[in-house]
Amino acid sequence: MMLLLPSLLCALAGYVSAFLVETATLTDLYPPLWKDCPSQFSDYKVEDGVYTIDPWLYPERMGMYKILITFTAKYFERFGPNNEENILWGLPLQHGWQFKSGRLTDPTNVTDCGRKNGDHMCISVNSWWACMNYNLCVLPFLGAIEAGALGISSDQVTLLPPPKDQMHFCYDVTTCRSSFPDAMTKWNTFFQQAKNLSKTLDDLLSDLWIAHVATLKATKNIFRNRIQYYSKPELDFEKSWTTAMDYVAAMCFETTLTKTYKFQMALPPRLLNSGDQPFLIKDFTDSQNRLLYLLNLLYETDDNSGHKFLHLFKNVMKSKILRKIAKFAMEQVILNYDIILQELISKI
Repeated sequence: MMLLLPSLLCALAGYVSAFLVETATLTDLYPPLWKDCPSQFSDYKVEDGVYTIDPWLYPERMGMYKILITFTAKYFERFGPNNEENILWGLPLQHGWQFKSGRLTDPTNVTDCGRKNGDHMCISVNSWWACMNYNLCVLPFLGAIEAGALGISSDQVTLLPPPKDQMHFCYDVTTCRSSFPDAMTKWNTFFQQAKNLSKTLDDLLSDLWIAHVATLKATKNIFRNRIQYYSKPELDFEKSWTTAMDYVAAMCFETTLTKTYKFQMALPPRLLNSGDQPFLIKDFTDSQNRLLYLLNLLYETDDNSGHKFLHLFKNVMKSKILRKIAKFAMEQVILNYDIILQELISKI
């Protein structure tokens, strides 16, 4: 297992080997419809000083991320200009990829929610991806409000419920703290630490990933029934993606704008269909096929070891030096345009 660790680490880094792209401005990297989404609380409906947000509409949910990114810019300006080094960018970029790849649509096909020829901006409560993302939007957003990072009080925001399964979601600071106390506490801690100018980017990344993993842990069992709506390849991807987050978190992957954007270029650009197999999906790029293969490999390794491999990986990644080496290895693979799939498989 120890011999497998460095090979798997470098192999997992291989999914970003084709990521370096030329971009005119940072705005080219922003999520879909970013400029059209709310950027301040006054862009939402307000009554008696309470802002009402519908997180089941893509622009309104993305607007929550946009406010989060905008209001926390001052905490990350010491790390780089133009808010590019804000490590919260990973959240809206992930949501934007879900929207663009069709993963927020109704997988039951009962409604036209999320479909281009239907209610395109709708986010379906039947979507596993949409429901998992809900808490990765709402909890950091409300956690930031609770921590005093967004300039309003905890009783000034309420969220509208979905058309069904309302009991599975929380809608304001009070109900979210009651339903997800551990995750809310960890998000509150992250934003409190972000205010501390003595904290390094590595310190804040650690706190961010702790909160992220706590949110997924509290959420994943609630929406397990949603997986029945997907093809086996998409289901396998969902399971392997969730597992991979534990490993990415252990590495303290830098979720800045540029690095997250480059990473996401290797994500599947559409829902996977029955018959889709890594290496053989013709409308996917080499890096997208490679990522699916590596994620499946990581999932199988983790599962077959009874999660002992994850425990080992976490112990290794406790070393700041080894984390730096791991990140350096990833950067080297990113710059290596000559790496090919067959060589990657051979190394594994």
